[in-house]
Amino acid sequence: MGFLLTFLRSGFAGLWRIANFWRISPLEGVRTGSPLAGALLFLFLVFFVIGIVLVSLGFDLNEVDRWLDAQGGWLDFLGRVIIRIILVFVLLMCVAIAATMLFARGAEGAPGWLATIGALLLCLLVGYCSAVNIAAPL
Repeated sequence: MGFLLTFLRSGFAGLWRIANFWRISPLEGVRTGSPLAGALLFLFLVFFVIGIVLVSLGFDLNEVDRWLDAQGGWLDFLGRVIIRIILVFVLLMCVAIAATMLFARGAEGAPGWLATIGALLLCLLVGYCSAVNIAAPL
């Protein structure tokens, strides 16, 4: 199992290095050499390799596309649930950071008032956006 994870990690790292070296955009309108072009090329390379592996294993990509379309309902729901879990984690981290900043006011080495107020405002902004998106209907 460790060999497989090492192989996958090194494969993704190799694709990442290739994409960030070339930084050629597969989309029109994205400047060649930009970080966005590198990220898009990385995504293209990942799906290209997945497509090659599927075709070499005997799958028809049209059949795979139809299967994914048929599974779209529960995959969409799963994605929304995962995003909600991440947003709850972000909200909890904002609350923890704000509580730590407030209760550590008298400790030695604590940041000044300006840094504390700035961090609290940032936590309030990020936490508000996270809470609103958690409460939004699925």
